[in-house]
Amino acid sequence: MGIALKFFAGIVMTLLFVVGVPYVTDYYIVPYISEMVGNNTFLFIGSQTLVQILIYAVMIGFILLLGGGAVFRWFGIIGVLGMIVAYYLLGDVTDAFIPVLSIAIVWILFIPLRKDKGKKSKR
Repeated sequence: MGIALKFFAGIVMTLLFVVGVPYVTDYYIVPYISEMVGNNTFLFIGSQTLVQILIYAVMIGFILLLGGGAVFRWFGIIGVLGMIVAYYLLGDVTDAFIPVLSIAIVWILFIPLRKDKGKKSKR
């Protein structure tokens, strides 16, 4: 995969995550979940709370598929630069701060794990 394609993929994934996911969630997923849950309670959890829990589960799925970590995992640093450009195109580059910071923190936390994995492969 070329550099330009990785950069473009980072832009597209970010635009899908920031623009497409809220649209799909609000107009398709929330009404469906609300209809499924109805006016029921489950283990002292009201229907509105249950709907919110399910929506958070859906959003976590979208974050894992299209979020900053997925961009970094699939397209590397070039994809993250594309993600930053996508936030610039949306009007505010400072919105990219939290995804980039979370990517950096996770990358730093997993440095010891990568070293252990390298030692295992040498054995």
